[in-house]
Amino acid sequence: MKKLISTDSVGFLGSPNQFVYLYEDYFKDGTFDGVEMIAFKPINRLKKFISVLEKHNIPTVSFHSKTGGENRLPAQYGLIMTVVNSFIFGVEDLIKNFKDKEFLSHTPYLENEQVKKFIFANKPKTLWVENHLYGQKGIEDAKKLISEYRKNGVNTHGMLDVYHFLAKIPTANMVEDWVKIIGEIETYLEWFSGIHFPIGTRTDDSLPIEKMTDQMLDFFGKKIVSRLDRVVIENQQKYFGLICSTKKMLDSQKERNRVNFLRLRKFGIL
Repeated sequence: MKKLISTDSVGFLGSPNQFVYLYEDYFKDGTFDGVEMIAFKPINRLKKFISVLEKHNIPTVSFHSKTGGENRLPAQYGLIMTVVNSFIFGVEDLIKNFKDKEFLSHTPYLENEQVKKFIFANKPKTLWVENHLYGQKGIEDAKKLISEYRKNGVNTHGMLDVYHFLAKIPTANMVEDWVKIIGEIETYLEWFSGIHFPIGTRTDDSLPIEKMTDQMLDFFGKKIVSRLDRVVIENQQKYFGLICSTKKMLDSQKERNRVNFLRLRKFGIL
């Protein structure tokens, strides 16, 4: 199983050196195997980001491309994603520039017929399809698309974003019904061999990690993570941190990461 960390935690304007400051030690000790890079424009900046990480022995394994489907999300989140997506490359540009990497997008983007034709003709190393809409509908949309891409000869896997799946469930209900929830996720593993486990401070796109008990994490590690090919930790920061972070903000995040990663390692999620 590969364990990746997203570059989302340093924000749109964050630097590779900030990412190194936050995570280099976790690559040295084997907590993480690589990076899922948010594919922010322009291309020269993206290549420089990758190059700096490589100098610190931090490999970029996969790119997170555009999501699409902004109009299918709650209004506030949809507006944020409209802005964010305008600064992110699509899979077509990424395949042209980084043929040796893997690529991830949400279902709405990958449902586009023009995008499909391009990917069918220029098959990537691996394509990851992430559930976009909240709850069961997002899962079913992704399963349908995974099947279509596989039938057209594309090496395709599902990436189940746990927050997207649980977003409509109040935290108290999530805690109370955790065993049932995990049982449901288990039934999807035929399609989803990867998990996005978002633990950031941006609460409208992250799990309430501080309210999740040790028993919940232990159960998740044993029942789900032990059967996966990939776990990706996302770590979006709230407010201004979605764009960039000050030194004080980075220090605060680094300490929060230390606490959370210790818990996730203890229970086999990392």
